[in-house]
Amino acid sequence: MTQPTPHQPQNPTDPTQSMPMQPAPTESMAAPSMPTQSMGAPATSASTSSPSSPSASSSPSVSPASKSPRTAVATAKPEEETNIVETLQSLIVAFALAMSVRSFVTEGFVIPTGSMAPTLMGAHLRLTSPATGYSYPIDAGPAADVRRQLGPNYRDFGRGVYDPMLSVTDPLAQVGNETVLREARMGDRVLVLKYLYAFSEPKRWDVVVFKNPTDPNGDAANFIKRLVGLPDEQLLMVDGDIFTAPLGADRSKFGIQRKPEMVQRAVWQEVHHSDFAPVDPMAVSKAFGRPWAGVPWEPTGFDLGAKGNARAWRHEGAGPATLFWRWDVMQVNDFTPYNLWRDIPLSQRYPVSDLRVAMALEAEQPEKLSANFLLETRRRAMHFSLAGGKASLRIERAKESPADPTEVLSEASAEFELPPSGVQCDVEFWHVDQRLSIWVNGREIVGLEYAFDSLEDRLTSSFYGRTVEDYLRTATVQQPTPPKLLLRFEGSPLTLHRVRVDRDLYYRPAVLREDEFNQPEENGLPISGAAFATDFSKPAVLEADQFMMCGDNSAASRDSRLWGRPSPLVTSLFGEDAPFIVPRPLLLGKAWCVYFPAPVSPMNGVPKVMPDFGELRFIR
Repeated sequence: MTQPTPHQPQNPTDPTQSMPMQPAPTESMAAPSMPTQSMGAPATSASTSSPSSPSASSSPSVSPASKSPRTAVATAKPEEETNIVETLQSLIVAFALAMSVRSFVTEGFVIPTGSMAPTLMGAHLRLTSPATGYSYPIDAGPAADVRRQLGPNYRDFGRGVYDPMLSVTDPLAQVGNETVLREARMGDRVLVLKYLYAFSEPKRWDVVVFKNPTDPNGDAANFIKRLVGLPDEQLLMVDGDIFTAPLGADRSKFGIQRKPEMVQRAVWQEVHHSDFAPVDPMAVSKAFGRPWAGVPWEPTGFDLGAKGNARAWRHEGAGPATLFWRWDVMQVNDFTPYNLWRDIPLSQRYPVSDLRVAMALEAEQPEKLSANFLLETRRRAMHFSLAGGKASLRIERAKESPADPTEVLSEASAEFELPPSGVQCDVEFWHVDQRLSIWVNGREIVGLEYAFDSLEDRLTSSFYGRTVEDYLRTATVQQPTPPKLLLRFEGSPLTLHRVRVDRDLYYRPAVLREDEFNQPEENGLPISGAAFATDFSKPAVLEADQFMMCGDNSAASRDSRLWGRPSPLVTSLFGEDAPFIVPRPLLLGKAWCVYFPAPVSPMNGVPKVMPDFGELRFIR
């Protein structure tokens, strides 16, 4: 297959729904020129013989002072010519080395679209809320799409400016579509390790750059996604999670795939953060046209300030104090603010139970404090506790009525003491990939894994009150049962800072679309039905040297769930005609780091040419 073509200047505000990767301009040519050192010897004074003297007694040696200027000039010219030649040779060698590095070691790519957002961002606009100061990226693609689609009928119009910490349905202000196009920033630039997979096997959860199997030579030739499926396995997505089993194994062998800590920390997506409360709640109410509902936590025993917008939440006394999550104010679902301007119906936002609740806790009498978090989801009551010198986890079967007996399914604990009075500690309660854990100051104190009796048990527990048949009939419109969140504190006065809720990635179900982007006509007859790996009755099958790739922004990602048949070129070159998968020869390498984050303007009126240095990062 042909190598990726060098990146050409383009309008960074014209992304498509796909996740193509274009080589970065500085990586498609030679490495940046470096000061070169002459390969020739340094110029020195040389002895020269004088003309023969008629006197036999004349000394054969001549002092340096007797050299003529003409002789000195004559010796300088060859040395100058030699330096030019050697300099050219050095440049040619440097160019060859740069091309070798680009071809076999590392290469830069630019991210044009948002299928990996917010992990990696394509062309976007960064908005800052006038009410709370919360700043977030939003996809600029829809602004370019509407201008392209309307053509001569296009007229500028306003787009809503939202604050995700307050509401994703009520705008605070408006911004013109032309302003979006003018102020949009190009996507992140990443370095890709091209040699890595020649020496080691690709790992699940790697972020990988590869050739688009449906169109390996077109404008969308290079894609970047997260690797979720490996060769020689079956794969099924259930309630946003990844389950796998060996080829040929029955359904009882399916088990969940858990993400490593580094990956998990990189993919948490913010739902709410208490630091971003409105400075002027009355102004927010005026902008919304209704009273501000307050923070999504319903407090009992906590003082959130006279206006309900305090950033430090104080509890006096040793009595109980609680915070209950108000689903009517803010839902914990797979929505991401990056997609605010995309037409994703509210009915297609799926509740997420894999989440993290975190806070900075400061207790006056930590030895007496009992800090508890209760998460009710999937027909389980999951208890997290820091009390009595222990960190404890317990899973109980949810009760149908208060009179039902308590059934403990599993539990775990570890010795732990809270820091002394007046010292803050960062506490995190995790429930993700069928695992509970408590973290304090970035260190895991205790963890507890759990499982379900079968895939069917997991499905009907996540979609409580519905049968497998109900789900299969309308998988894309069935929504998981929302979780319930409750924080409870007792035994000591305390203050909470930076209370936040984050949610995990959620791989959504979908239906195959017969369009030119996912199933080009030249690739053969389109495939219909449920998206790959989302049909609960038919797990995806990955044979030898076949991989499955998905975007972190599942609601706006063209990935292995939706691709149809491969390009005839892929079939002819590699003998691979399986739809949906990425064959091993199309893997280009592992995305390593964001070396040039989306550029910003150093000052007003200056083009966006300076990288956002605060966003330099390794890719997890």
